[in-house]
Amino acid sequence: MNRKDFLDRFDFPGYVFSRFSSITETSTEDRVRTMCPMCSDTTGHLYILLSAGLAYCQKCKYDPKSPIRFISDVEGIPLGEVIKRAGESFTPLDMTVEDIVSKLFAEEEDTYEYEVMSLEHHFVPVLEEIGVAPLDRARDRAVRYLEDRGVTKDQMVRYDIRYCYDGTYAGRIVVPCFYKGDIVTFVARDLSGYSSRKYLNPTGNKQSDFLYNYDAIGTDTVIVTEGVFDAISASMVAPAVASFGKSLSERQVSFLNSVKTVVFYWDKDAYPQVETYVKKIQGTCRVVCHADGKDAGSRTYEENKRLINSAVPLGSVAYEMFKLTELNG
Repeated sequence: MNRKDFLDRFDFPGYVFSRFSSITETSTEDRVRTMCPMCSDTTGHLYILLSAGLAYCQKCKYDPKSPIRFISDVEGIPLGEVIKRAGESFTPLDMTVEDIVSKLFAEEEDTYEYEVMSLEHHFVPVLEEIGVAPLDRARDRAVRYLEDRGVTKDQMVRYDIRYCYDGTYAGRIVVPCFYKGDIVTFVARDLSGYSSRKYLNPTGNKQSDFLYNYDAIGTDTVIVTEGVFDAISASMVAPAVASFGKSLSERQVSFLNSVKTVVFYWDKDAYPQVETYVKKIQGTCRVVCHADGKDAGSRTYEENKRLINSAVPLGSVAYEMFKLTELNG
């Protein structure tokens, strides 16, 4: 299944002209522009190549790379539902809709470009001695900081946590993010207390194009936290990833659409965002209900286990009662 298969069965130009009320022609007959539904565009920055089913917004950089994903995003429906609208003949007898969605995602992944990073010699594994007394004392403080946050020595090795002693990230704990086995970004946490920025991230790849710890997920259920330390803490209970904040990019959503159950464990103030993003997620979504302002990285294993195991479905009576009694007073 590819883009051409879909376009052969679905009237994409007809969809575009019926769905968007204001269409402007361009110098190229096959390309039109309209207002982007993904941002605050009011002057028509969304360009659509009708024959290829591709769209791109010059304002917010929205780039779905697929007519199926574009329709899914615009309509707020799962990819599988878009495929069904293309007609029953679109689904081969030996493939389910879920199989096609997975294949579509794999094909899009083949075309995604990113830079592989390498950490220089001054990014040392946090448990490895540097051999210079002052630097090793600083590294020891990094180990104590991690242990105070509940990170075990086994986890320091498993997640390849580093200490940087020179350069831009000197004096910081560095937690690498891997994608297909390669480092693609990292989070550098200041230990000195003197920096105006507690966390620093490298330039290059966008963090929002990845989920921290996604490589390690091998189950049908995943917990989504905001920060990397939260994911490390939650992963002691169940497989967990971090979204690098309380937002999800289209690409991060596509990652989450590869699992059956997504459990959101974001901070107290992020429940409205969760309700927005679950509309784009195909699987079952549950949420960890907590109203004390603490995140997963600030809790004990027992606390996290209790909260994660008691996560409730979005839209359930339990969730609505939680919002009414705990969040709204």
